[in-house]
Amino acid sequence: MSELLAGFQAPPLQGLAPVMAKAGNGLERRLIISSRLAEGYQLTEIGLRNLQHVFTVWFPRAIYRDLTDDTVRVDIVIRKGWASGRGVFATTFLRADGSVIRTVEYDEDRFVGRVCENYDQRKSSYCGKKDGMDYRIAVYAAGPVTVDRR
Repeated sequence: MSELLAGFQAPPLQGLAPVMAKAGNGLERRLIISSRLAEGYQLTEIGLRNLQHVFTVWFPRAIYRDLTDDTVRVDIVIRKGWASGRGVFATTFLRADGSVIRTVEYDEDRFVGRVCENYDQRKSSYCGKKDGMDYRIAVYAAGPVTVDRR
C-alpha cells in the first residue's frame, strides 16, 4: 500500500469551503473525492466508463459510514485486485489540514449495491482533471434524501 502512495502529493486542503453548508431547508455535507489509477494499471474505454459509474453511484454510498465528522476529502488510488481481478480502491480519509484520519481498501465487488439514503447523487458532480487526478464533489444530506418519482 505505501508503495502505491509513494511520491503522491495531494493539493493543499486549506481554504476549502466548510464541510457542512446550508442548503435549502437543511444542511448538506460536501466531500472532495480525488482519484487516480495506480502506476501501470490501465483500463479499456469500457472500464473507464464503468469506473465513472462506480464513482457516480456506488463509491460515495460505500464510504459514508466510514466518514468522520472532520473528513473533508478522500484520495483514492485504484489498482487491480489480485483475488477478484476487479478494482481495489485504496482510500485515504483526510482532514482539512491534510492530516490522515485512516486508510481503507475497498474491493469493488463489495460495495456495488450499497444503499445510503444520505447520498444525493443529483447534486454530486465531476469537477475535472488536474495533475493526473480526477476530482469529484459528493454531496450528502443531513437527513434522508427523498426522490419525487412522479
